[in-house]
Amino acid sequence: MPHTFRVGQQYRDTGSYRNADDQFLRWIRGPLDSGIKNTGGIRDLGADRSDTPAALVLVSNDSGISQHDDPWEDTLAVNAGYISYWGDAKASNPYDESAQNQKIKAAFDNAAANRREDVPPVLVFRKPESGVVEFCGLCVPDHFEVRAYQAEDGTQVPNYQFHFSILNTNAVPVTWLHKRAQQNDDSAAPDVWQHWVQSGEVAQWPTGETLDSSGRIRRYETSEITVSDAFRADTLDRYDHACTLSGIREDKLLDLAHILPRSQHPELAEHPENVLVLNSLHHRAFDAALFTIDSDRRLRTSPSFDPAHPFLRETILDRDGEQLAFPPEARVRPTFLEELNTGLSWL
Repeated sequence: MPHTFRVGQQYRDTGSYRNADDQFLRWIRGPLDSGIKNTGGIRDLGADRSDTPAALVLVSNDSGISQHDDPWEDTLAVNAGYISYWGDAKASNPYDESAQNQKIKAAFDNAAANRREDVPPVLVFRKPESGVVEFCGLCVPDHFEVRAYQAEDGTQVPNYQFHFSILNTNAVPVTWLHKRAQQNDDSAAPDVWQHWVQSGEVAQWPTGETLDSSGRIRRYETSEITVSDAFRADTLDRYDHACTLSGIREDKLLDLAHILPRSQHPELAEHPENVLVLNSLHHRAFDAALFTIDSDRRLRTSPSFDPAHPFLRETILDRDGEQLAFPPEARVRPTFLEELNTGLSWL
């Protein structure tokens, strides 16, 4: 039976294509003589007739709880139709010397030069737990940045941040990847992929709406916009050191969640009416557009958000439409919420 990766579905990842129970590496390798390696987050599927990969497979370890805002976390906003993925950067392997980064960058360069036939499809998976991957979608390049993050010792650590648009298809047949690897054959590709290659138009998940790519920035460089310890402490005080949704009061588990992203609105990074206090799990759900808050302070959830964990159901899904109560000193500007929510296709 032909295998298919479907958005939102989970697959067993044993780390070996030889394992008969493996639904990740084994499926992708299939009948190929050589396939995909179990190495890191950036993996490429080799092609028989070209040095260009037949496909790029990105795996995000986007799980767990961080104590503070982590600029190296990927943004997997599946319900909003986009993904931001950090490249490979280490002190011993600078971002612009990483062989895996160069393979992704080449895809962006070819897309920008309208050589879309030379762009490999990008399949993004998240790893919610050990031994499991979840398919996030079939992606095409949008733009990339070089962003510098200041480490604790003051060192500026640059890295690529790649931004992808998710194409509006729920299913990606694995046989297409095999045909690409063996014969550079796109006949089994989803229609939205073939349309993008031919026209450059992105039919974006989950609505199929055409994404206007005119005037888009392909690359720019910036520094990570951080907030001061004083601003964090003041914000926690105003929110009574508690998560807005869950009531969690452990400071080490609380984040400052920006309504309008600080990367796009650096002037609002320390605006007291542009932040919420959320625990790390709810912060990530907020950034992934799984829920939002409207200008009347009512909780609104994405129709596709169907969490299995009872904690998320109780604190988000079951409270859809509820007007949230904020501490007296905590104020959120309605116009910031309105601007945020304008970009949500499901609202």
